[in-house]
Amino acid sequence: MYVKRTRGLGDLSSLTASLASSIARFEGYGVAGSVAQRNNNPGNLRAGPGQTGTDANGYAIFPDAATGYAALDNQIDLNINRGLTLNQFFAGEPGVYAGYAPSADANNPTQYAATVAGWMGIDPTVPLSTLAGGSVAAPLDTSTLAPAAGSDDSGTPADSSSSDDSALTADVGVSSTVLVGGAIALAGLAVWWALS
Repeated sequence: MYVKRTRGLGDLSSLTASLASSIARFEGYGVAGSVAQRNNNPGNLRAGPGQTGTDANGYAIFPDAATGYAALDNQIDLNINRGLTLNQFFAGEPGVYAGYAPSADANNPTQYAATVAGWMGIDPTVPLSTLAGGSVAAPLDTSTLAPAAGSDDSGTPADSSSSDDSALTADVGVSSTVLVGGAIALAGLAVWWALS
């Protein structure tokens, strides 16, 4: 079952939760019987902290949704600390990060970033670390684990429910609450920058 996470962007934990919720939505976590839901893996990771196994397609299996979200949050925090924008988060940044869903793996990272940015009410070209005023506490270093797909360093496409991006574009509506929250966060960033 899809778990709606915090939508505000007032601090880094809220930014991480909002991004995790948006990724889970894009990956089909709310779709009954989806790979993401069956595996308690809202980000369709191929590996992550707390993983109990791997399915036949190479996606990590987590014991429960909370553990799956914790692994996704960890990957998001790693990417926030890398100073990535949403565009770089999904497409990759040479020498920094291979990409969550790079085009080399038959994904459309530009559409993925635009869809998630629309749901969150943020600009996909702004470094995520600046949206909430800094970097997060150091997340668990999972570099010794096998790369995760769809949402970590391998950039392998997620399950088939999200590989067809055309079905997802019809659901890109952004509520006024999200737009106002995003505008407030961006206005705060502009004031901070002007005073710096």
